[in-house]
Amino acid sequence: MPEAAAPSPLLRLTSVRIEAGGATLVDELDFRLAPGEAAAFVGPPGCGKAALLRVAAGLDQPAAGERQVAPFRSAFVFQKGGLISNVTVEENLLLPLYYQGLKEAAARDRASAALENFGLSAVARQLPGKLLNETRLTVQFARAAALQIDLLFLDEPFPHLSRSTAARVEQWLRSGVGAGKLAVLMTGAESGAVPHLPTRCLEVGGSRFGPRGETAAGLAPP
Repeated sequence: MPEAAAPSPLLRLTSVRIEAGGATLVDELDFRLAPGEAAAFVGPPGCGKAALLRVAAGLDQPAAGERQVAPFRSAFVFQKGGLISNVTVEENLLLPLYYQGLKEAAARDRASAALENFGLSAVARQLPGKLLNETRLTVQFARAAALQIDLLFLDEPFPHLSRSTAARVEQWLRSGVGAGKLAVLMTGAESGAVPHLPTRCLEVGGSRFGPRGETAAGLAPP
């Protein structure tokens, strides 16, 4: 029987170059991310992994190269900020659901379920500024779950989460990735610092792209 065709990538970066302060941090980088795949950009502070993630998410433009995306719903979990400060936690989930076109009852049901799943029901009526940073991060995960996104960008959030919260978040990520419903692209200080989720780790500044556990030294395979 013929082999099944590989799924079309959700995200493709081609010949991307990233510069900062007159220095080139990333050059001629090619990268693909398929549906149901998890990958990580890893490296020490200042290597360009966070800048590369922002380019992949479409938040910033590269110095050269291009970004191509398939139609999808995505979310970005920021280390700081990421929430509307003058509305409640619940409203931070509801507003994008209304924007998606959900009716109020359906939106409230979905938001309530996400808050409960992430242990946030008790803070639903609170403003984000009154919460601990860990809780604000968790609210961003709950919002992504409520939106039923296809692609999630994570800027190294796990060092800021307690073990129990990280386990809850990782369980949700594993479920989505394992079912092929969610792709994840994250950053980490090193491959051992990211959860045991990525199928590929790219050491930013290296020259070879391989699966987790290999000495990452480049580019994503064609």
